[in-house]
Amino acid sequence: MQLVTSDFQDQLVRGLSHRMNNILSLFHGYLGLLMEDVKLNPVTKEGLKKIREGARAATDLMERTNAVSRPIGSVQREVNVADLFRQLAPTFAGLHGPKVRIAVECPEDLPRVTLDPSRLRLVLTELVRNACEAAHTKATIRVSLISDGEMPVFAPSSTPETRDQELKIEVIDDGAGIRPSDAKRIYEPFFSTKKKPLCAGLGLPVALGCAQQFGGNLTHRSRKGETTFELLLPVHAPRQLGAVA
Repeated sequence: MQLVTSDFQDQLVRGLSHRMNNILSLFHGYLGLLMEDVKLNPVTKEGLKKIREGARAATDLMERTNAVSRPIGSVQREVNVADLFRQLAPTFAGLHGPKVRIAVECPEDLPRVTLDPSRLRLVLTELVRNACEAAHTKATIRVSLISDGEMPVFAPSSTPETRDQELKIEVIDDGAGIRPSDAKRIYEPFFSTKKKPLCAGLGLPVALGCAQQFGGNLTHRSRKGETTFELLLPVHAPRQLGAVA
């Protein structure tokens, strides 16, 4: 699936996100002041907590919606994927409950990729979040390297110097699997099969949009008891860039 956005759509999303975040900052500020009042009765305090949870969910929703648009001034640099996974460990730990275990399998000698590290963090977080929500007992992340001979080159900007290697990141869960009737819709914004009140249905569209911005792709395969999302990233020829993520 190829996500297509126009300049108008990008400007609309960024403008809406900016204005909504200004409004939500008022909610956060005044809620913080109100909840510091020691005279609040328990019922009122619990109500304010619910409002704050909703405001946080709305802020998260706007940030994820904004991620679908094309970034302005995106900073690309060489990223050590193994280091990035170590940095994300606390984030991953906060995405699952006690019954789900995350196992990360990442070789240390992988080549570096050249992209915006903040966007890669976002993609990985969304894929792991999705796996944890679907998993029964475990979610597994595997990182490996595939050569040009094993997989066709998909990046439109590929050159003979940059298309000889691709990095493959698999995020696997042991959930119920994706129904065939839902398979074509899972990358649609706001589509979700999860019965959760605050589920936005944006994780997979955000991950796909960012992957395509890298010149990569996101695909999936699913059967009963296992679903795998496969993120493919082009490995560019080494260049002298800024600090490693």
